[in-house]
Amino acid sequence: MDRKVNIYDIARLTGTTISAVSRAFDPKGKIDPDKRAMILEVAERYNYRPNRAAGRLSRKTIRIGCVMIANIPAYYNELIAGVKSACDKLADFKVECDVRLIEPGKGEEERCAAVFREFRKGGCDGVIMNIQYTPAALDAIGRLRKAGIPCATVTSDAPESGRLFSVQNDLATAGGMAAELLSVMTGRGRVLLFTGQKDSYVQTRILGGFRQEAAERGLEVLAEYDAKDNPTLAAEYADRAFRCFPDAEGVYISSANSAPVIEVIRKSGRAGRVAVVASDVFPELSEEIRAGTVGATIYQDPFGQAALAFEKMYDYITQNRLEETVYTVVPRIVIKSNLHLYTSNREQPGSHTEER
Repeated sequence: MDRKVNIYDIARLTGTTISAVSRAFDPKGKIDPDKRAMILEVAERYNYRPNRAAGRLSRKTIRIGCVMIANIPAYYNELIAGVKSACDKLADFKVECDVRLIEPGKGEEERCAAVFREFRKGGCDGVIMNIQYTPAALDAIGRLRKAGIPCATVTSDAPESGRLFSVQNDLATAGGMAAELLSVMTGRGRVLLFTGQKDSYVQTRILGGFRQEAAERGLEVLAEYDAKDNPTLAAEYADRAFRCFPDAEGVYISSANSAPVIEVIRKSGRAGRVAVVASDVFPELSEEIRAGTVGATIYQDPFGQAALAFEKMYDYITQNRLEETVYTVVPRIVIKSNLHLYTSNREQPGSHTEER
């Protein structure tokens, strides 16, 4: 290589990203030791030294917009934290994130379209989204694409939108894991199922995996309740479910909207008597796991998914680099004994994403 190499060259030569190269040169940067050693060895071979000050001055600010539906705070707060963490790690490269929350309910489509319109006219370089993919939203995403602004979905997906890539959980596997856990916890018992938006991309795949595994293991699904990610509705359905099925032995809550259902279980005196499998990890749920009200949860890492989506969007904007169209996060089982790995520090084992 005759010319002086830059950070993009080192990323290409090492098969990593520019953010990984940046972290390798930062003593406090979070990066696998073997990967750091490999990057530094290649950098030494090509006599590369980072010039962060020059980089800040020579590059224009990159602005990545993020649009998220504000339905379950425990969930979207993790997404926001993941985006901001990834943005902070790229601070030396003049990157900004513009996070917008869309309140669900009446006028939701109009509010979402208005944000997309603002991003399109305001010079946004890329957009990451976790929204309801209504016809109006798909039309707005199409307009972004026509304007040359790449879009990515996180945790959910809408392939029909023409999005550039998606970061999501292995949804069918997550559902299957929940069914297997309930089978073990109840001994092929009678279970209740509380879902999010039942016909959504995420829930249809989770529920498909759950039903298949439940059938193979002889679980009897007494009833399914579509709580539509609405806490009030979830509480009403839970109260109704236990009145109709007082002998239910297990519960699977396939979305982060678990607090209302768990509250009904506790108030009805069923805590510890009904096996409960929930979704994800957040402070309120962690307390229920420690107390024994919830036996296990399927961790889908919204923080890591959002962070990975932001980093991949940055790599595409700056290097036109995209390894996959779907990056898949491996779901994990969290129980009381390993809960501390998922609550003490997001950089602990168990909080990283894995690509396939």
